[in-house]
Amino acid sequence: MNPAEMHRGFFAYHCITLAQQMRFSSNVNGYFLLADDSIFNIWQQIDYSRVHHVMGVTYSNCSDWWPGDNGILAARRAVQTAKDTVDPKVIETWQTFENGLRKYGYLLPNETVDSQMLSGLGRSVSDFFYIPSTKIDYYASLMTIFYKAGLFLELAVNRFLRSVNHQTSPNGNYSYLWLNRRNWSTLYSENLMMLHPIKPSQFRAPVYERFLYCEKVMQVWSDIMFRGSTNYTTKQDGDEDYLNG
Repeated sequence: MNPAEMHRGFFAYHCITLAQQMRFSSNVNGYFLLADDSIFNIWQQIDYSRVHHVMGVTYSNCSDWWPGDNGILAARRAVQTAKDTVDPKVIETWQTFENGLRKYGYLLPNETVDSQMLSGLGRSVSDFFYIPSTKIDYYASLMTIFYKAGLFLELAVNRFLRSVNHQTSPNGNYSYLWLNRRNWSTLYSENLMMLHPIKPSQFRAPVYERFLYCEKVMQVWSDIMFRGSTNYTTKQDGDEDYLNG
């Protein structure tokens, strides 16, 4: 994606849509989105048959990012597109979206998808997630509607997640550093699916931060990937997920 398409990460979800357009689906099992300042512990177990997201729809009543052009106004544009379109693909995608919302209990019998899109609530922090090839066409079609409307990453992914069965990561709440960014070296763990953010720029010079990265991260990777260490815990396929699982 070029900088205009990415727009400071607002539309990072469009990356997977572009990958889908390259038509790899016949020989790939799925697609990962990973922010460049995240660490993905690849030994952690994922159910590759369904969508995986670190925290899922945890912040279901959060209004962050909704005010403004890339929030509620973008949601209104997406709804209007669905109402005005004569494109069979868009009509089918929007119906699949509504069916999914209804299946997972987000719509009352007398409600339509509009009530979910225009509620102004719900976000999903989305610096890492996985889409299986079985869902890639639906994902790409729905996200294209959201992208063209200008809907922000965390809001677009949240609405998609509400409409599909998905797995959530173990210890998902500990995968984001929030205000503890300076403490990444003590909060990184082999038991996490991923950790965000650890900015690569801080390791450019041979300073203490680079030493810490080698000691805390690279050593764990070396022990597990090359020395066969199994000193970590993983989430099993049958373990409980946060909603929609």
